[in-house]
This record gives sequence, structure tokens and C-alpha cells, in this order.
Amino acid sequence: MSGAKQRALAICHTPYQVLVELVRALKEDMPTDFLLSAVVPDASALSGRLAAAGFSAQVFDEDACGNAIQPGLVRTLLFQKLLGRRNVEKHYGFTLCKNQYSRVYIHNDWSVLGRYLQDKNIPYILCEDTFASTCHPDHALIDRQRAQPHFRLLQKLGKGYLYWGDWKGICAVETEDLARCGLSGMPIAEHSKAALFAALTPGQKETILRVFLTDPLPQKADGAVIFMPRDFVSEHLCTEAEQAALYKAAAQRFCTGGPLFIKAHPRDKTDYSRLFPGAVILQRTMPSEVLNFCLPFRFARAVTIESTVLGSFQVADEKITLTLAQARALIEPSGR
Repeated sequence: MSGAKQRALAICHTPYQVLVELVRALKEDMPTDFLLSAVVPDASALSGRLAAAGFSAQVFDEDACGNAIQPGLVRTLLFQKLLGRRNVEKHYGFTLCKNQYSRVYIHNDWSVLGRYLQDKNIPYILCEDTFASTCHPDHALIDRQRAQPHFRLLQKLGKGYLYWGDWKGICAVETEDLARCGLSGMPIAEHSKAALFAALTPGQKETILRVFLTDPLPQKADGAVIFMPRDFVSEHLCTEAEQAALYKAAAQRFCTGGPLFIKAHPRDKTDYSRLFPGAVILQRTMPSEVLNFCLPFRFARAVTIESTVLGSFQVADEKITLTLAQARALIEPSGR
């Protein structure tokens, strides 16, 4: 990891976050190093493609670091940050220093790496985890955090771990739209990813495709429909058999009229080639937003079940989002 000044560090936990920070790095004149959590699907391969594109990139296994969270106020005040630093540095063999980078970007500051930044008192910019999430009216996690005992004391002293913009050393919390952002009590900065993506040059798009697209896409698909499933099994919301039935019923009802494309979530392990023989199965580790500027055609329709993925999807003439209850109704006798 480079220690040169006037560099940026981007800490990422999902392929979408890597995309956002790659676009930012291409648009800004400050060299950027990437630190990918090992939870990113195929993190090592993605790191290699970033390196081939000219970016320093490393992978960090957060699960191997141990848990530094301490019970009780006294142990939190005395030991938590000390143990957090030791766990990361002993395992990973490096230290991040406060003035090592001019800017540090992270999307998930409740992670081991986010806690480590607080352990080291390294100011960071908290980026949106998903498109326009700060514009949502409900911020229950922040409300619950602020209702915890000793919240104000911990915030004032810079002790414990405070997330989602409440840590006192934070530089800014980025939002897609300042006018719609519902957060308060923290520094807010507008950073529109929609505008950032729209301003990409052809050369910058080519760089992004080299990093994310490993399989060639069809050049023509009249009337194509894309199904973008959410993995309910991993969230313990339904069984594998029920999920398969839900997806088949939703596709039969809404994904007709042209070739079927499937774009799964990067962490979804379902074998969609068996579930939908003949469908075009898109690379799951590619953020769906990449399709906004790499396709030579548009989809006639995009369909998902209880997911926010279509919020930033721009290459479909019609977008349909079903609730889980609506999808279940398709396989129940009363819904047929």
C-alpha cells in the first residue's frame, strides 16, 4: 500500500462500491489505492484487474482479525481501540497512518476496516452503500444508535465505535441529493453518482469494462427482458424450493416477449442456468449499473422482487418491482 501523500484510499465491500470508487478515481486527478474486503465476490480476481488497469489494489480478510468490541463502558473506554488496532495490524502486517492519504473513502464504516479507521483516528468520507440510501426517510439504525446509553459521552471522547456518520472524526457523509437527504447532526456533502456515471468519457467506460466485464455481451437482443433476482434463501426468508418456484412464476408472468437475461446479485450462489435453460446468464460479479453504459441495446422490461436494484437501472423501457407477497401470490392457488 503506497504511503505517498496526495493519494486517495478507497475501502470497498461490494462490487458496486468498487465501481463507484473506480469512476471517482477516473474523474479526479488524485491517484487512488483500492483496499478490497475479502467479502467482495472474487476479490482477488477483481484486485488483479484493477492492478492491470493501473490502480494499486489489495485484498483484506476482515474475518481473520477477531472481534475487538468490548462489553461495558469501562472496557470500551480503556481497551477497545487498543485491541482493534492490534487485531488488524497483527494479522495484516501494515498500519495506516493519519496523514498517509489525503482522502479516505469507505462505504461500510461498521466493518472491521471502518472500526480500524476510528481506532487510528483517521478521518474518512462515508459514502453511500446503495444508490440514494441517504434520501430514504427512515434511518432507524441511526436513531437506535443515538438512543443508546452514553452515546453523547462516547461521541465526545471519540471512544467506542459509532457508525453511519456519528463518529466525531468523520469528514463528510455523501448523499446523492442534498435536497432530499433526511440525515442531520453530521456533515453532509452531495455526491451524485448518477451525474458521475453520466459524465464518463468513452475511454473511461472502456477502462470500467476491462475491470468488470470478463464475458462478452450480445450485441443485439430485440425485445429482451432482464430478471434481477434477490437471494431470499441466504436471508432465511424462504426455502430453495420456494425461491425457485417464485422465480419461475415471476419469469413466466412478466419476462416474456423476447430473450431472457438473468443478472444475479454478486453473492447469490443459485445456478440460474439450470433454473432458466436457454437464458443469457450475465456475470454476477459485475455491478448491474455497468449495463447502463456498455450495452448496444435496451431491455424492453426489467423485473425484480423486493430489491432496490432498479432504482439506478437506466436501460429498460419498463421496470417492474414485485413485493415478496406479490411473488408468493403467483404460486399460491388464490394467486393463479
